[in-house]
Amino acid sequence: MTENIELTRPFDVGSVPPEGTSETITATDEECSAIAARFGVEAVHSMSATIHLQPWKRGGFRARGEASANITQTCVVTLDSFETVVRAQLDQLFVARTSRLATDAVEVVVAHDEDDIGYIDDGEIELGEFAVEALCLELDPYPRKEGAELPVSSSGATGDDDAKVSPFAVLKQLNLKDGD
Repeated sequence: MTENIELTRPFDVGSVPPEGTSETITATDEECSAIAARFGVEAVHSMSATIHLQPWKRGGFRARGEASANITQTCVVTLDSFETVVRAQLDQLFVARTSRLATDAVEVVVAHDEDDIGYIDDGEIELGEFAVEALCLELDPYPRKEGAELPVSSSGATGDDDAKVSPFAVLKQLNLKDGD
C-alpha cells in the first residue's frame, strides 16, 4: 500500500469516534524533496494538512480539511524561480473495497459530486497520499511569477497580440525583400 508514496501517513479508522476526529500531518524535509520531484517543481519547502474524519454511512468515512505547500516554481515567461503557496480543499469519501458502498461507488460519487472514491485498505486510510494528490491537482501547469509579462516580439506586438498577426504577413515581407 505504501510503495512509491512520497508522504505516507496511514490512519487506523478503527479509532475514529462517532463524532469524528482531526489529524494534522506535516512532511519531513526528505518527504518534501520527494514531493517536489513528483510535482516537477524546484522545491517543496513545507507541506502540511489538517483533516477531519467523520464516520459516513455504514463503514465509510468522509474526510474534509485543507492541505498547503510552500513551493518554488519556475516562471514560464521569465524562467526565474519564485516561491508560492499552493492550497487545496479536501473533501472525499472513503469506503472499504469489499463493502457494498464500494460496489455502488458510481451512484455514491454522483450523489456526493466527487470524481473519485478513496478506499480503506486493511482498516487504514492513507491520509498523506490523499493530501499530496489534492495539492498536485492545484498546481498551475504554466506558473507565472507575479508581474511577469511576455516579451515584445520583433513586430512590436506583445506575445498575446502575435496570435492576431497572420503568418502570411511574414511571407509577404519576405516577398518584398526579394523583389520577385
